[in-house]
Amino acid sequence: MKITGKFAMTKLLAIAVLVFVLVAVIASAQNQKPPLEKINVFAVVSQNIESAFTDAAKALKEEEGLEAFPTLGYQIHCTLYMTQYPEGTKDKVLALIEELASNTREFAVNSTGLEITSGNWYFMNIERNRNLQTLSDSVVEMLAPMRAKSDFVPDWAKEFPTKVEYISKYGSPNVYSEFNPHLTFLAKSDEEKLQRFNKKHADSDFAKIIGGSVVAIGAGIADRDGQIKEPWKVFPLKKAE
Repeated sequence: MKITGKFAMTKLLAIAVLVFVLVAVIASAQNQKPPLEKINVFAVVSQNIESAFTDAAKALKEEEGLEAFPTLGYQIHCTLYMTQYPEGTKDKVLALIEELASNTREFAVNSTGLEITSGNWYFMNIERNRNLQTLSDSVVEMLAPMRAKSDFVPDWAKEFPTKVEYISKYGSPNVYSEFNPHLTFLAKSDEEKLQRFNKKHADSDFAKIIGGSVVAIGAGIADRDGQIKEPWKVFPLKKAE
């Protein structure tokens, strides 16, 4: 009986350990979030606007010691839609934007000057005309159903009801009526240097309105500042008639 009792106790202990391990594994699996990737789908502007943007970036470095994203080798881009997706959606995203590009003609767009934002980001703004708005809206409509759902709203956005709504529905605060097209020089930079640069270059060619066009759509993994080091692919639009 003693042997049997000892065996039973050992068996019960083994079962208890197994149950504990299984519960721990299940809890860990439930708490573990699937891998995500932040994908930026963007428009590419014509060479004359890109050249002006690059000229301004070079001047920022030479005059203020500020290394803008283009001088660091990042893709010059105008974000159309950026949000988080479950890992492994690359091929689907690229297939959809390739199809969109193949059915979209190049269209006119202007740069509209330089801007220092309230958070000291530095932009070359791009005109939000009907064609560019439509392009952004089309990308959002195609890709939003694929995004990773999340309830997270950054603190800065909480005082803007429309942005909160768009984050909830589309995973981005900068779509539809909140779409704000631009090319980004710097993120969270030195306000004093930016103000000095803006004042000095108020009449420089790169600060004036520049007529150009949107010529391509691309996509790639974005870093915390929304920048893309190496885009997955860039698809040219159809040539304008």
